[in-house]
Amino acid sequence: MKIFKIINALTLGGAQFVALDLARRAREDGHEVEIACFRDGPLGEVLRNEGFKVHLLGEKMLDLPAFVRILLLLRAFKPDIVHSHLFRASFWARIACTFFRSARLVTSVHGYETKTFHHVEKLMSRLSDYIIFPSRFLRDWYRSNIRQLRSDECSVIYPGVNIRAAGVTAAAAGPVRIGTLSRLHPVKGIDRLIEAGAELKKRSVPFSLIIGGEGRHRAELEALAAKLGISDQCFFAGQVSDQRAFLDGLDIFVAPSRQEAFGIHVCEAMERALPIVGARVGGIPELVEHDQTGLLFAPERQSELADCLEKLAGMPDFRKSAGEKGRRRVESSFNRQTGIEKHLEIFSRLLKQRPYVHFAVSSGELGGGERLALGLMKSLKERGWRVSATCSGAPLSDVLESAGIEYSIAKMSAGGFFFMARLLHDLKALRPHIVSSHLNRASLIAGILGRLTGMPVVSHVHGLNQKIYYQYSSRQVAVSQAVCDHLLDQGASPRHLCVIKNAIAGPVLSPRLSPQKGLQVAITAKLHANKGHSWALEAIAGQADHCGIERIHIFGDGPERENLEKLCRSLNLTGLVTFYGFVPQPDHFYSEIDVALLPSLGEGIPLSLLETMRFAIPCIATDIGGIPEIIRNDENGLLIKPGDVGALVNAFKKIAAPEVYRRLSRASIDRFLLINDYEGMVDQFETLLYQELKACS
Repeated sequence: MKIFKIINALTLGGAQFVALDLARRAREDGHEVEIACFRDGPLGEVLRNEGFKVHLLGEKMLDLPAFVRILLLLRAFKPDIVHSHLFRASFWARIACTFFRSARLVTSVHGYETKTFHHVEKLMSRLSDYIIFPSRFLRDWYRSNIRQLRSDECSVIYPGVNIRAAGVTAAAAGPVRIGTLSRLHPVKGIDRLIEAGAELKKRSVPFSLIIGGEGRHRAELEALAAKLGISDQCFFAGQVSDQRAFLDGLDIFVAPSRQEAFGIHVCEAMERALPIVGARVGGIPELVEHDQTGLLFAPERQSELADCLEKLAGMPDFRKSAGEKGRRRVESSFNRQTGIEKHLEIFSRLLKQRPYVHFAVSSGELGGGERLALGLMKSLKERGWRVSATCSGAPLSDVLESAGIEYSIAKMSAGGFFFMARLLHDLKALRPHIVSSHLNRASLIAGILGRLTGMPVVSHVHGLNQKIYYQYSSRQVAVSQAVCDHLLDQGASPRHLCVIKNAIAGPVLSPRLSPQKGLQVAITAKLHANKGHSWALEAIAGQADHCGIERIHIFGDGPERENLEKLCRSLNLTGLVTFYGFVPQPDHFYSEIDVALLPSLGEGIPLSLLETMRFAIPCIATDIGGIPEIIRNDENGLLIKPGDVGALVNAFKKIAAPEVYRRLSRASIDRFLLINDYEGMVDQFETLLYQELKACS
């Protein structure tokens, strides 16, 4: 593959370092790379010394000579991929690539740029084959203000940092060392950091403030420090040549930015195990977990910033813990090399034929696992994948047909023999590149057939299931950390196991003010014994009035339906409980529901609770499996022990109180927005499929 990279300037900046590392990695993998820039800089010399061809375009006559040079370079090099960084380079790359249709253009958008950028970007964004963003925040902003990109037209790839050995820095005696590192520009908010420092001095908090970086606003900031009387505690370090040494000399890192597309300086500080105090702007909240890896404060409120700094200054143990958690977070989620690999995967994907995945689902129902598989099929189809499926029949097959997904049906009778025979036939006839299996028996059968045919199989593990069903799969996907831990406890290989948390598509609705006089309760789950319907109904029998319940709506179908209906008759609950069976679209019922109940005895991450959270419906659920990963007790719902009758009755009494109900409803929306990233889930799964295809090629 030939890659032609074009960037504004080869100065010392976040976009430039990503371009440098990407060029190095691409060449290591055997690809040809050439770089063009309008203005040279320190990284230009680095690239030339490493043997890269660096073309200097110049900055004359409104860049028209540079544009002609770009055309000549493309004609000579004949790249497969053109990768542009920053607005100026992307503007000319887009025009140039209209003359070279064989090259695919990937554009990295690194920030907001100017209002002129907004107008031009609206006109030209469609000239790029693919757009890469450094944060979900910037992607969402772009979709709202520039163009509503489809998920197959863009990706979020965090720039991340290169992970080095952790520094061992002993806590310094004396004042706490507070620092920041950025260009000295108003958008970086250094002025409010200085103002917060003045507030710390008034509060008699011993500190020193170290400001790294240069910029034309340095004199103004020095004057502000003098005016506020903290010149003796505020040190301007100027341009920092050894960034890691600078960061290792701090106790707290502050990111007081007014705008920030990603926050590479925050990521770099977290890599050095520093606790972070950051503004709730841009991509910073995607990096910093409040009260875990640091503290977040509201923009333009230096008093709140001062409160955060005072808190951290007085809590050395929390600083150490937050720094260590931040370091681990960077290692797992913001590794520069992982981002580089994602870039190269996108380049390869744009050049390859349409990939083909076959789904094996050992059910015809539409429970959580089936609905997740269905959502992945639809999303991958929208992203250009060819998708087909083998399942056990309706109603799943009906939905597949309406979605235009080719499928075949085989019942799971005779111990799964007929399903295995049909799946083997489909794999031989259709020749997909990879298999995605869902539910226990499909995963066992697909794994065995994958071994026989040499085809990679990625199996979703939807609950606290036995490892034996997944031991033949190439990779296992746990839908929650609880499921992952359950498999590891059984001896599953961490190398073949990853976590991709469940998510759902759809907008959120408004919080609810209060429940109805008589609670309308919904249980949305398969009618299987492990969903806990029986013990919950037995607990409610005779207690409905005390619980404030007027009606229980049970959505779903399954082998336990007949037994549950008999149980309701024996408990005199027939006037209280309504069985709806399978409901294709339960959403229109949710407007009448007050409380969601999930009394499960085992769960991965239940989609039904995410769906009700989207409707601002508070829930009562058991604290098992992955449920506590989405429901926090007394925050956005109430958690109880499975089988605890008294706890269930008390939970209904508590949730019926209007003030409790309003609080839980509002928190359900907030929690849903925080943890539910459907496109991110599909991105992770698609990346995993490409990784497995690459490993098998």
